Amino acid sequence: MVSDDVRELIGRKRTIEILELLVASDRLNYTEIENEIASSSDTITDALDLLCEHELVERVEEGPKNVKYNATETGQDFHRAIEAIEDMLSE
Repeated sequence: MVSDDVRELIGRKRTIEILELLVASDRLNYTEIENEIASSSDTITDALDLLCEHELVERVEEGPKNVKYNATETGQDFHRAIEAIEDMLSE
């Protein structure tokens, strides 16, 4: 049975889209993510918090006002699994 955590990650608005962006990029700050994702700041913040909570994304403080986000190895693996499911469904 699929866990509630997986359901929340897949079902939460913009979460997978943000993970895809971070997998494709090196490190991005919040403004760079916000410029790429058409959504409210609350939605983006909630999605980033959820991704960080599950260690799919890492929040790195590079200075007092310089915070970057990047996909972790686990996040990259999770993204590959989502892509595999998408491929299965499109066959």
